[in-house]
Amino acid sequence: MLRWIRNFRWSTLLSDLKSNPSASSRPIPGAHHDADRFDSKDARLQNTLSAIVIFASFPCIPPPRTKPAACPCRVRLARAEDTGEVVTFVQQNLLHHEPLLRALNVGEIPGREQLLEYVRQLLRESFTLVALDADGGGRPSDGRRIVGVAISRRSCSWDGKQLIERADRTRCDQLRKLLYIWSIVESEPGLHQHFCTRCLFEIAFLATAVESRRQGIGLHLTLHSLQLARDLGFHFARMNCTCEYSSRIASKAGLECHWTVAYHHLVDSTKQPVVHPEPPHTHIKVHAMALFPGLSIKSSCR
Repeated sequence: MLRWIRNFRWSTLLSDLKSNPSASSRPIPGAHHDADRFDSKDARLQNTLSAIVIFASFPCIPPPRTKPAACPCRVRLARAEDTGEVVTFVQQNLLHHEPLLRALNVGEIPGREQLLEYVRQLLRESFTLVALDADGGGRPSDGRRIVGVAISRRSCSWDGKQLIERADRTRCDQLRKLLYIWSIVESEPGLHQHFCTRCLFEIAFLATAVESRRQGIGLHLTLHSLQLARDLGFHFARMNCTCEYSSRIASKAGLECHWTVAYHHLVDSTKQPVVHPEPPHTHIKVHAMALFPGLSIKSSCR
């Protein structure tokens, strides 16, 4: 199987990948504190940078392309005690419904436990926002139900290589394919070189409850995540979209499509496509943006 993944790796890298870089923008100094944006009544995460950062807002923030309607839910930072409920939410609303994961049948294989453990690791190391429904008290345990999750992380230039190494250690065939596809999506766009930065903010997982879709929850979580990225001091953000719906959300939030590849171009050693998500999910698209106006590639290299 290691031989298969190596052949898949080379075949994929030689496939017809397409790139579409776009312009970027520089943070404007002079910020004022505003913790209320992420619900100052709630405790911050105890095990991530978001627990200690001083939240700030900057003037002249680029607006989203589409003005969102009023948020139908309450968005706040996740807490350590939310981990179990968030993992359950991801299992129920992402593993069985996200087109790439569904096409690989990840939600039904024993290897899904490895993927859920990867999600738990991300929750410990990342910046997670949860959307709660409008009913009930202040926390899920008080009656509010999680209706959306945005798990964000630092995206570093070596992440693709680490995913390849994880794939090579994985015995589950479907999970190995998934990890390798993720490694391509992390590395091939070359966003770290394009923006001349060591680290980007990445919205890694975006999921909405199946019964709560088409209400704008995904867009509001994306916009809140981008604001969180600014508050944390990131200059650039990315969002890897393996389905058409998340790509539309990214575009509405103001992220430009920098790179795309058709699923039928991801082939194995026999030149056969590795995965066949159902239409309209025919492409993987990587969206990115500069988080502050005036931030140029040249100035970010200083």
